[in-house]
Amino acid sequence: MRIHTARKYLIAGLLLLTVGQALWIFIADSKPVLSKIVSITPIGKHSAVYEVLSDAGGATVPLIYLYFIAEQTEHDDQVLPGLERLVPFLVSRQSGAVKGVHGLKVTARTQEQVYSYSSTTVLREDGVALPVTIELTATTRQDP
Repeated sequence: MRIHTARKYLIAGLLLLTVGQALWIFIADSKPVLSKIVSITPIGKHSAVYEVLSDAGGATVPLIYLYFIAEQTEHDDQVLPGLERLVPFLVSRQSGAVKGVHGLKVTARTQEQVYSYSSTTVLREDGVALPVTIELTATTRQDP
């Protein structure tokens, strides 16, 4: 009888541990730390495509580049905190992925790993939401 009770407690404990770990994984804030702005490409009237470096992973984690579209601010120290609230349209291991901006169309190219990509995003200027199309060409490096 004691073995049966011990098994019940062991199974209940393992189930509780599994549920706790699953909750921690899904609820934990996994947003990358934005370290510095690498480049700014104008788009629209007074907005820009921001390329931001995230290098908080340490020596074993590669550099990650996040690409955002947001309104430009007068003070550079306010840009990164403002971008932390936005969702990037591209997250990649490659710097300089944005090759050009033509109206409300952004052309990007990468030969590195792409972690996240959205073909459209919204630019908010003067209280108006404008759709921006993102064209991404992603290829792998061809070794000679």
